[in-house]
Amino acid sequence: MDDEELELKIFFDTIVENVKRERKARKVSQLTLAINILGHSSTAYIGKIELRREGANYNLQHLHKIAKEFDISIHQLIP
Repeated sequence: MDDEELELKIFFDTIVENVKRERKARKVSQLTLAINILGHSSTAYIGKIELRREGANYNLQHLHKIAKEFDISIHQLIP
């Protein structure tokens, strides 16, 4: 893994941890986040993101929806 790949990994890992921390602080389940907030049909996608599998990441639309639902600035999710 070169420096750029490592930097991106750390960037996305930090976003995932920030979302996970905010989700848990609000007692929001993966199911609620997936279906009610992001509009996915199952928790599988959120599980992949939180476990950092298969290159799954939140996109900007996801982060916007999460920040709005949690009543925080999107800047609190992005390092």
